[in-house]
Amino acid sequence: MATETNSRGTPYDGRLFELYTKYVREPESKIDVYGYTLLVTGYLLAIGGMAVYLIGPSGTGVPNDTVYLVRKVAVLLAAPGLLLSLLGIVSLLPVTNRSLYAAVVGTLVGLGAVVAFGMHYPQNWHFGTPSYSEPIIAVYTAGVAIVAGVVIMVPVVTGERSYFSETTVGHEYDHPDIALGKADRGGLFAVFKRDTEWSWRFIDQNAVAGSTGSFLSRLEAEQRVDAVKEQVADAGLLEIKHAAFRLYESGDDGWQWHLLRDDGSAVAEGGRDFDSRDTAESAINAIKDHGPDAEVIVREAAAFDVYRRDSEFAWRLVDDDRGPLAEAVEAHGDRSAARTDLDAFRERVGAATELLVDAYGVELRSDDDGWRWFLRDDAHRRLASSTGTYESKGVAESAVYDLLERVERANTVVAGEPTYDVYRTGSDWAWRLVDDAGAPVARGVERVGDAETAAAGAEELQSHAEAADVVEIEDLEFETYRRGGAWHWRLVDAERAVHARSTDAYDSEEEAAAVVDRVRSEAPEANLIEFDNAAFQVYEAEGGAWRWRLIDEDGTVLADSGQGEYESKDDAMSAMMTLQENAPDAEHLEIEHAAFELFQDDDGWGWRLVDDIGDTIADSATRYDEEEGARGAMDSLVASVSEVDERRMRDGIFQVYADGDDEWWWRFVHPDGRVVAESPSAFGTRHQVEAAVESLRGDATDASVATLGELAVRLHPDDWHWELVDADREPVATGRVSHDDRAAVESAVSDLQASAAETTVYEIRDAAFDCYRSEDGWTWRLVDADHEPLARASATYDDRAAVQSAVERVSALAPDADVVDYDDVAFELRSEADGWTWRLVDEDGRALGAAAGYHDTREDAEQDLEAARETFADASVLEIDSAAFEFHRTDEGWQWRLVDDHGEELARSIATFESRVEAQEDLSTVKSLGPDAWVSTAE
Repeated sequence: MATETNSRGTPYDGRLFELYTKYVREPESKIDVYGYTLLVTGYLLAIGGMAVYLIGPSGTGVPNDTVYLVRKVAVLLAAPGLLLSLLGIVSLLPVTNRSLYAAVVGTLVGLGAVVAFGMHYPQNWHFGTPSYSEPIIAVYTAGVAIVAGVVIMVPVVTGERSYFSETTVGHEYDHPDIALGKADRGGLFAVFKRDTEWSWRFIDQNAVAGSTGSFLSRLEAEQRVDAVKEQVADAGLLEIKHAAFRLYESGDDGWQWHLLRDDGSAVAEGGRDFDSRDTAESAINAIKDHGPDAEVIVREAAAFDVYRRDSEFAWRLVDDDRGPLAEAVEAHGDRSAARTDLDAFRERVGAATELLVDAYGVELRSDDDGWRWFLRDDAHRRLASSTGTYESKGVAESAVYDLLERVERANTVVAGEPTYDVYRTGSDWAWRLVDDAGAPVARGVERVGDAETAAAGAEELQSHAEAADVVEIEDLEFETYRRGGAWHWRLVDAERAVHARSTDAYDSEEEAAAVVDRVRSEAPEANLIEFDNAAFQVYEAEGGAWRWRLIDEDGTVLADSGQGEYESKDDAMSAMMTLQENAPDAEHLEIEHAAFELFQDDDGWGWRLVDDIGDTIADSATRYDEEEGARGAMDSLVASVSEVDERRMRDGIFQVYADGDDEWWWRFVHPDGRVVAESPSAFGTRHQVEAAVESLRGDATDASVATLGELAVRLHPDDWHWELVDADREPVATGRVSHDDRAAVESAVSDLQASAAETTVYEIRDAAFDCYRSEDGWTWRLVDADHEPLARASATYDDRAAVQSAVERVSALAPDADVVDYDDVAFELRSEADGWTWRLVDEDGRALGAAAGYHDTREDAEQDLEAARETFADASVLEIDSAAFEFHRTDEGWQWRLVDDHGEELARSIATFESRVEAQEDLSTVKSLGPDAWVSTAE
């Protein structure tokens, strides 16, 4: 059975009353519901406070602040809970209004004490200065005492007399006085329950009138009876002698109308609530003017509407229930422009592909110069674009996939910050130093096999650049240096060719320097020892001991006395003679001062300088193919070595030099003699190259080392956008979005790198359904190849599956959908769950009127529509501003009904009558007896 509710709202509407009726009982009054709610709320607060106190942390080891907080929360929950529970009990008792007011005052007093407790605990409680504990407890106790006093004293004071006592809702049993034995007629409103719902009837000697619906509770039924009693006396009789529009204000601050025939039967209704009386009258006037001749549209499938939107024209695709599926993005000034826009959509929607971008997408597009790509987010905003073009789509697509793979592991560099770039070149790795302008100012001289080795080379310049001297080597120069914890020396020229080197390692720099001095002083005086065959050399060692060795004609040592030493030269000669039989042709040489020896080993010819005790103090670092080459190098050394300067290399050097074109360069020489870095370009003068070295010192020392590989992300601090650069720091893609700060752009880059593997690569040839997530939920739009929107969804969806389903539905329905285009108004015939019906809509698709009911077949609905057409033009307009009785004729006969000023039907006759006169006599009984009739409720 349908349930009727009061459209104006009742005192018993609301979720609280529904729950009370469902789970407790039928409420006697509103105060029953509120009182029970207070009781439950107070109970929950009190239990919650006790739970906090019992479960909260306490005991030794817990900070005092935590203990105080637990106690404070427990009291702030439990104390109001007790007061509200007591107030709820008072509300449920049969108390007078004064008692109820007293309980409310006591509750407020107690709550005031609770607020004071929250303000002063624990700092001014018991031991604080001042201490408010006693007055707060006293005030709270007084409040509880007042409320509890009302609870305790009501049963004592009222006792058995409570049956007659006047409570807050009046006398509990309020029966009317009945004059027994009198012949006077009287009416009775009987409120009764049938199954689970309530209803009522008005009874004279028989049932005369009844409710038009049923109610969920007895209170609603009784309230409806009271409304009928109030309206019956003053309700007039509405005489409808011909068809009329009945215009009235509905209960939702809106306006509504019904079209009735002269027999009271309904023809049509407004179909919706109108915002104002003028709007409802405008709908009636449109129906009267255009209804008789309006076009009829059958709604059995999806269709396109051209309608007015914000004083302009637009189109939309609606399903058979007029539910919007798609709509135009822009409105137009005239209807023809909207039709043109619609035609463009219909041409492209059939071939449109579905485009779904989870996080990022890369679009491939062609232009006059070739193919380009654009990085877009899931809302298809352009984030970045390629800086160059590609000769074909395949090349562009391959480049995109390659970039997506590399961007996942790309490191980040910041424009404007000096950086050591470790980058890949072919199959090798290299490094360079770039300044704050991004220009390379130093580079490694060697290609290596891995990034770690290249980074180590950069770090060598980083660690030595600050203290390294700037020098120029014009001819030859001695350099002392440390390697492996020991000191060595070498003689180099301007091209870093080593002409001589130490053969031993020395414990200190001074020892190495002393040997350099010996070479510088002894080499010019040293003779060249030459022999055709093997030779025995006898020499005096340190401490006056003597030694010997046997060398062949190539200078190779064949044998020596080892660790053995002899007290005199004769002893050494005697020992050496024992080996004479192994080298009978060997010459006997006695070394009395330093001498040069030419020798040949596996690498070629070289020379060495042997001091007077037989120790090799220097040799040629270079080997020559012929003996003459070694001899020439030795002669060159002898001629210049005495004038060569010595440099002690503790931190390496920046060596500046000029090439054959008088262009100046620099190279950084590590202390061990390796050339680690060099200038990437030449300078015009020595002053310029030295200035460049001084300029890069700070950058070389402070710059960080970053591995670029083949791709890196470069951040720009001016507006914090990013771009992709290759190994040469040439831009590959440029970002189009600026960010607030470095953290924001780094977050955006990290998100892009994390999503690179799932990035969609696509091409829009003609049009595509762009499915994306907006602020309100998932939705879609149809875009062309330029990403210009052609149409959009009319709603948002909960998830991606739902929006994909919506796109599929539009794709299936749009190609075959007809275009519904009409001026002013049109009738819609449509099939709904209850059957066929019709309604009249304006050019915006808004309902102006609708059929009063449903029909089993389309033909019946069409006949009803044609009958309604005949009624529209001549129907008058009646405005209802008070309750009225109406007569109407049905198939069984005449009936009457009572309608209030909001158009809501309050009551109707139980019986049907053969004539209007009989119905009017029945109505007279209700009008005369109804206002004073008493109400009887039957459980």
